[in-house]
Amino acid sequence: MAGIDTPWSLPDRTIAHADKADREIRATDFLLMAVLPLRTLEVSGVPVNELAMAALVVLCLVRPARGGARLPGLVVLLLGALLALLLYSGLTNEVDWTRRLGHVAILAGLVWALGTGRVSLRSAALGLAAGLTGVIGLALVGIGGDTYPGRLTGFLGDPNAGAFFIAVLGVLAVTFCDDRWKVRLAVAVPIVAGLVLCFSRTGLLAGAFAAVWILAGRRLGAAGGAALAAVLVWLVDNIPDDLVLYGPFSNRSGSDALRERIIAQEQVELATAPWYGNGPGTARVDVRGLEFFFHNSYLAVRQEGGWIALLLVLGLMALAFLRLSRRSRAGDLAAAGAQAAVIGTAVMAITLGEVLLDTPMAIAVGFALGRALHPAPDGVPDA
Repeated sequence: MAGIDTPWSLPDRTIAHADKADREIRATDFLLMAVLPLRTLEVSGVPVNELAMAALVVLCLVRPARGGARLPGLVVLLLGALLALLLYSGLTNEVDWTRRLGHVAILAGLVWALGTGRVSLRSAALGLAAGLTGVIGLALVGIGGDTYPGRLTGFLGDPNAGAFFIAVLGVLAVTFCDDRWKVRLAVAVPIVAGLVLCFSRTGLLAGAFAAVWILAGRRLGAAGGAALAAVLVWLVDNIPDDLVLYGPFSNRSGSDALRERIIAQEQVELATAPWYGNGPGTARVDVRGLEFFFHNSYLAVRQEGGWIALLLVLGLMALAFLRLSRRSRAGDLAAAGAQAAVIGTAVMAITLGEVLLDTPMAIAVGFALGRALHPAPDGVPDA
C-alpha cells in the first residue's frame, strides 16, 4: 500500500498498479470533488468549488499519468484552439477577460487531469455522491438558503442550475462509484429525489434521457447512438407549449415569457457580433433595465467566441461521447454513464446559459476520456 498513500503517488505509470489504485478510496480526490456541488459558497468573491477544482488540477501536476497516458491529439487541439480563440476575442474586444479565461483554463485542466488518469474516477465519483447527497439533505432542512420557495436550492443556489449539477454529476456518481448494484442504488435514491425536488422541467428531461440512454440507447452502434442522442436533445427544444405548461408547470407561463424576451435580446446581440464573438464574460443582456445571463448556452458560447468556439466545445463533447461507443454497447455501465452525462449537458444547455463552459461539462468529458483508459470488456477493441 506504500505506493498509493500519498496525494502525488496515484496513479502509477504501470497499468497494473493503476487498476489496483482505482479500487482504493483516494482522500484528496474524494474531498475535492465533494466540494463541487457547493455552488453558492465563496471566498473573497471566488467560488469555493472553483478553488477546489483548481487545487485538484495543481495537485495532478505532480502525479504521473495512468500508464503514461496522454490526451488524444484532437482533444489537445480543441482545447488549445478554444483558449486561444477566447483570448483573442477578449483582447480584440477590449473586455475584462482574465476571470473568464481563467475559468475555462481550469476546465481544460480538469479534462487533462481526468482524461490522463491522474484522478481516481471511483474516488471522484464517491466524492460527487457525498457532495450531492450532502447539499440535497442540507437544503431539505433549510440550510444553505431558500431562494426559490417550494423548489430545492440550498447551496445549489438556483433550482435550474442545481438540476444541471445533479443530473450530470449525479449520473457519474451512480455509475462510477462502485460495481455493486446495492451501492449504486443507495447513491441513486437521494440524487433522483433531489433532481425531482428541483422542479426543473429541463432537469427532469435530462435525467430521463440519461436513463433512456443507459437502459437502451447505448446498445446502438456509434452512428445510431449519436443519432438518438441528437434526437433527444432536439426534442427538448421542440416540445409543444401545451405539454411544457402541463399540470404542475402551468404557473410557469410568466417565467417562460421572460425567457422569450431574454432570448430575443440574445439574438440582437449575436446579430452584430464579429466572427470571434463579443468576448469572454459578455453573455449577458439587458431587458427593461435589468441584466440577465443568457438563457441558452449554445447562444452564450457564440456570444463569447463565435460559431468557431461553439463548434470547438461541441466537437470536444462529441469526441468524448463517441470514444466510448464500443464499450457502452458491450455492457460497460460506467462508459454508458459518462455518455449519459454528456447527453445531459447538451440537454441542459438549451435552457441555461452557463452549461457548455461550466465545470460539470468538463467533468463529464474528463470522466469519459478517463474511462477509455481502463481495460476494455473482453472482446471489445479500444477506441
